[in-house]
Amino acid sequence: MVDATNLRAMVQIGYDATTLGAHDLYMGIDYLRTLLGEVPLTVVSANVHDEATGELVVEPYVVVDKGGVKFAITGVLDSEIDLRTHRDVETHGVTVGEPYEALGELVPQLREMADFVVLLSHTGLPRAKDIVAQVPGIDFVLVGNHSAYSKEPYEIEGTVFIQPGYKGQYFSDYRLSFDAEGEYAGYTGTSFPLDDRVPSDASMALLLKEHKLAVEAASKDRAAEQARIREAKKKELEGYKESCIGVNDSCRRCHEAQYEKWEETAHAHAFETLEEGNQSTNPACLKCHTTCSLNLPEDGSVSVEVSLRSVQCESCHGMGTEHARDGSYGAVVEATCANCHDEENSPDFDLATYLPKVAH
Repeated sequence: MVDATNLRAMVQIGYDATTLGAHDLYMGIDYLRTLLGEVPLTVVSANVHDEATGELVVEPYVVVDKGGVKFAITGVLDSEIDLRTHRDVETHGVTVGEPYEALGELVPQLREMADFVVLLSHTGLPRAKDIVAQVPGIDFVLVGNHSAYSKEPYEIEGTVFIQPGYKGQYFSDYRLSFDAEGEYAGYTGTSFPLDDRVPSDASMALLLKEHKLAVEAASKDRAAEQARIREAKKKELEGYKESCIGVNDSCRRCHEAQYEKWEETAHAHAFETLEEGNQSTNPACLKCHTTCSLNLPEDGSVSVEVSLRSVQCESCHGMGTEHARDGSYGAVVEATCANCHDEENSPDFDLATYLPKVAH
């Protein structure tokens, strides 16, 4: 979901323009307009309309000049995308028009205004390809709402596709070349992961830390309020029930030696890493940094019990309430590890390499 931190970060990085995505409408059109009024960021979209008035929510395009070369930048949102809203928001307040129709009218106009037309396509790759096939005149497409990334650009129907993946995990750096007469001579560049090879920016790190602290504080307040409500109503939160016992209340009593070895592993300190990174209330992180929380609600409404924080015995060996003494309990299989060590969160996972690190 877009918030002021996202927008300020884009301004700080130097964005010329961005477009609307589905998550930007999660809190509704009024919330979005308030944010856009507070931060000087250019947002364009040619097919997202105010449901009440029929007018476009933002400008359909912007023309920017780079060294005497003019780029017309527009954007579209997939008309078939699922627009969800927060439970406290009655409606997102927009309608999404057919991108082909919007661009079919707009692109010819943009070609008269600029040297190049750039489309920010929050449609996923298949729909972006269809748009290019149906709407001639688009020079560059930045593919949004598509998880896979392409290290190198590629061309379809003469249009250059740049596919940087999602969640801000990759950075695309492309440069256009011009000959002595000023004629376009092609492009070079690549996309690469934003890992430790990319130096951290101090001002951006500060902005992110302030954001994490604010989110964590708000989440803790909300979790505390939810706890008070649950206590007052004498019932558990719907859809979530702790079903594990916890190492100190079960396993440790009979497996003290194994417990002491476990205490030295990274699993035993998994929750501490969240606290150090100000993510101790983030449901997406808590699922794998606590015990018995894989089905934790994603709205931040549950605070994991202290007794079940970090990756304890039951995460790998099964719930203590199902303990059997016939040798069938406790076997560690790769499928169990894959609940958390998946492609997104642990792409280098290998059972033979990782298992010795937590053996006890």
